[in-house]
Amino acid sequence: MTARRNTLLELLPESVYANWKFEFEYVDLPMGKVLCEPGSIVSHIYFPTSAIISWVHVLENGASTEIAMIGREGLVGFYLLSGAAHSPNRAVVQIAGQAIRIRLSSVLASLQEEGMSLQKIFLRFNQVLITQMAQMAVCNRHHTLDQQLCRLLLLTLDRQDGNTINLTHEMIANMLGVRREGVTNAASRLMKEGGINYSRGRITVLDTCELQKRSCECYTVVKKAYDRLKEVPNKLMKY
Repeated sequence: MTARRNTLLELLPESVYANWKFEFEYVDLPMGKVLCEPGSIVSHIYFPTSAIISWVHVLENGASTEIAMIGREGLVGFYLLSGAAHSPNRAVVQIAGQAIRIRLSSVLASLQEEGMSLQKIFLRFNQVLITQMAQMAVCNRHHTLDQQLCRLLLLTLDRQDGNTINLTHEMIANMLGVRREGVTNAASRLMKEGGINYSRGRITVLDTCELQKRSCECYTVVKKAYDRLKEVPNKLMKY
């Protein structure tokens, strides 16, 4: 695993990266592993390199919906850098893979020492994270389940290598906050159009263009926001 597979770690000032690399912990994250629960105290920040983390809001009755998807473009635990003492939501591994974690105290110390150079990188990520959360809220309210499914699959593809996604219909239903039967019907329609193939919890995307055609504008809005994170640091600082 290489730390530079994570966009935010790639954008770090060299002085920060030189200090952090001795504290990096390279961890394997199996599917379903819960990194934090609502109200829990979190001691580490996670930078996924191949794992994909679902940030889930849980209601009092136990129902839940994904409000953000975080992969190799970002970090898990940004709210802790904003002064929060506890996790407001659940973070669960949706796609198994690897991540790099570092103690929260080390990150906070670097924020004080490095000043605006590091803050601008994290604030830029916060901006695009908010864009994703807002767009997903609108999508879940105004767009069809077929469009939501295509949006979810496309955002997942952007955060992994290969075109096969290990997600069951039940897992997708939990992420979208809908009934499993609805996901099964939407996936069947997409299969008939030649967009995907599904077998025992493995979704293989056969035609990305078909998914993009059947998705709503939400995918494009979120993708463009995250693509801006890949810009070199001197360009990033102009925002």
